[in-house]
Amino acid sequence: MLQQMRSGAASWIAKGLMVLLILSFGVWGIADYVRGFGGSGDVAKVGSVAIGQGEFADAFRREVNNLRRRFGSAFSSEQARQLGLDESVLNRLVEDKLYVQAARGLGISVSDQQVRDTIMNAPTFKSMTGQFDRLAFDSYLRTEGYTEAMLVALLREDIARTYLVGSLFGSVTAAPKSMTDALLAYRLERRLAEYVIVDATKLPAPAAPADAQIEEYYKANPGAYTTQERRSVAWIEIDAEQRAKQMTVTDDELRAEYDANSAAYTVPEKRAVEQVVFATEADAKAAAEAMAKGESFLAMAERTQKLKADDVKLGLLTRAELPASIANAVFALELNKTSEPTISPFGFHLLRVTAIEAGSTRSFEQAKDELRQQVGLRKAISGMVKLRQQIDDQLAGGATLDEVAKAQALTIQQAADIDSQGLGADGKPGNLPKQPTFFAETFQLGPEAEPHIIDSDTGLIVLKVTGIKPATLRPLDQVKADVVAALQLRARGEAATAKANEIAERVRAGGDLGKEAAALNAGVQLSAPLTRGQPAERNFSPVINGSLFNAKPGEVVTGPAAMPGPSGAANAIVARLTRIEAADPAAIARGQDQTSQQLAGGMAQDLLQQYRQVLQKDIGVTVNVAARSRAISGGGEQ
Repeated sequence: MLQQMRSGAASWIAKGLMVLLILSFGVWGIADYVRGFGGSGDVAKVGSVAIGQGEFADAFRREVNNLRRRFGSAFSSEQARQLGLDESVLNRLVEDKLYVQAARGLGISVSDQQVRDTIMNAPTFKSMTGQFDRLAFDSYLRTEGYTEAMLVALLREDIARTYLVGSLFGSVTAAPKSMTDALLAYRLERRLAEYVIVDATKLPAPAAPADAQIEEYYKANPGAYTTQERRSVAWIEIDAEQRAKQMTVTDDELRAEYDANSAAYTVPEKRAVEQVVFATEADAKAAAEAMAKGESFLAMAERTQKLKADDVKLGLLTRAELPASIANAVFALELNKTSEPTISPFGFHLLRVTAIEAGSTRSFEQAKDELRQQVGLRKAISGMVKLRQQIDDQLAGGATLDEVAKAQALTIQQAADIDSQGLGADGKPGNLPKQPTFFAETFQLGPEAEPHIIDSDTGLIVLKVTGIKPATLRPLDQVKADVVAALQLRARGEAATAKANEIAERVRAGGDLGKEAAALNAGVQLSAPLTRGQPAERNFSPVINGSLFNAKPGEVVTGPAAMPGPSGAANAIVARLTRIEAADPAAIARGQDQTSQQLAGGMAQDLLQQYRQVLQKDIGVTVNVAARSRAISGGGEQ
């Protein structure tokens, strides 16, 4: 949500970026809170601060939309609830309120200027010229469902939390060396093994499955033989950029826009500057006199201050990038001339300009087309609010999609038989809107529903579902060959596993792995050096790799190969651990800094967890589970 505007200590906040993280929020979650507080409609109370149903519903909706962007448009609010997103959102809101109250208790406050600076410097709100872009700011507010006052309030709290957490745990930057060394020695230990692949396709072909087996497998795996639900849709799309071209823009408006953003059309003069700084004016004057007698600037710098050529260079700078005390002197100098001693808080400067890059300004006439687009776009976006209300009123009065399209002089677009990913029956993507919520709404609305307005990044979409082809389980007689093939693949994989286990038992009893391999028409292979985690040997699955790191030299393990054979059947592996190599001290040394920082991050998280629990106990948290459910059913989906 606000993560793109945060930095430093704020990086520990992860708000629902992955479904697995959603589930993990329960670690310190509301199961520990006191539940229920009378007949209040609030979802929770944190000390004296209430979390209302509206605030909770808005936060839940935003998180669902964020997850749709990451996991696909078919991700629904009901799926989010099943995964515990409602509880994780409430946890996060409660956590925020705890930190805000703790910050207030410690006297941490945030000024209007700090909030303004955060907004003005956020990359999300900057144009291609690097300047604050009001259009981008307004678009963000509209997309996320904030008013400007709401965003300012959230940022104020966010900055206060950042200061609080940074001041408490920002000093945890490195872990003890003994801890880091022990972890790296464990991680970087290497093991080698010899192994044989049991190729499932080289074993006797399995018997044809009986009809009862076929029917049982078919019933147990209906998803493999079910067609996807497909839908047909019609829509009109109203794009602000297109409407911008139709907006009436006067020359006075263009001139006002140009004047208000004049800095964006001006490239300031730059100068390559060299300087030598002296502690006293007398030293600076003596150096200047030596140059007047023929000594070069660089020779003077080396003689007086032991400076090399690179040491005296300040680079190519604008007037604004120089301290005010020396800027005037620099920009008054002629090329390759040296200034008189110039005083600043740092001492007495001798300055030289070695290159001048002239500034330039795009005239009003040169920028006119760009200005027209900017002003027109702002007018179009501003008019979208009124236009949306007009269309909403039309739909509320029973207008059809066709009637809305005629009123806006737009053409209705249509797509037939698309799946939840926007693919047609031919498996190819259609020419559909890119807005993620378009697909989500397509698969939640029914044909009986009235046209539905979707707010897109650049305008509006009015959507109507016109037909549904439900997901259908294909009859067994149509997919019998596929079921038989799946059963035979499974049988081949089971046979390979059984054969690997037989070989392992014989080798453990004193048998020869080479002879066993020869009997399979295979050879004994030597693995690449293995480390914990991702197998270094491409044939090894994590099961084999993990078993070898739990084995002693000479022990034999079995497990599935990393990849099935060409037929798709699962191969098996018999492996014997041959050697254990201690971690290379040089590799441990190379990994010290990064691993120390990673461990420090974990330590800070542990401390933060304990701090949250203390705040929860001291401030007090109560939750109204019924109000939470009502908030979602009444406002969580849009």
